[in-house]
Amino acid sequence: MNAKTEVEQQLENWKQAVLSQNLEKIMTYYAEDVRAFDAIAELQFTNRSKYQTHWQHCLQMCSMTKFEIGQIDIKVDGDLAVCFFLNQCGGIDEKTGEEQVGWVRGTQVYQKNAGKWLIVHEHFSLPFDMTTGTAMFHLTPETSW
Repeated sequence: MNAKTEVEQQLENWKQAVLSQNLEKIMTYYAEDVRAFDAIAELQFTNRSKYQTHWQHCLQMCSMTKFEIGQIDIKVDGDLAVCFFLNQCGGIDEKTGEEQVGWVRGTQVYQKNAGKWLIVHEHFSLPFDMTTGTAMFHLTPETSW
């Protein structure tokens, strides 16, 4: 199996762990010193333990109903790989009972260490309207403003 295929499989396995909402399994895909920029809450997370607490909070906020990854582009050079993708995610809001789903942009940087590809950097972001400061949850891969 070539490196690009290995990383693609790791991305798929990570996605399945997220869908299962198995926090321990999700965290096995991250390096101990992961640096993450999530679209919500804090500006950055600088290690797996802090990021795990964030993941736990996110998983408790909603029952995951959708977590799809599309338009994947993977670049590999040696023991580093970068994955760019769009991610449709959402779930049932525990307070309102409504499903909230939207598209975000995702980037993951993997590093191969001891034969295993682990996420060393992750970045999720959501476009926003600069005039109102409002997040643009309505965008899809087929739309633009």
